[in-house]
Amino acid sequence: MGVICEGETCLSTSNRNFKGRMGAVGLVYLSSPETAAASALRGEIADPREVV
Repeated sequence: MGVICEGETCLSTSNRNFKGRMGAVGLVYLSSPETAAASALRGEIADPREVV
């Protein structure tokens, strides 16, 4: 439903983030679409310049 739980991490390309928007707990990182794609390929937050 778009809400993360305690201990979860979210990598978002949204330009609208404010405290509590994606849940009261958890970590939210804002990124570029390129970083999100590289991270999806790697399974962890990754620099798109390092993904081959």
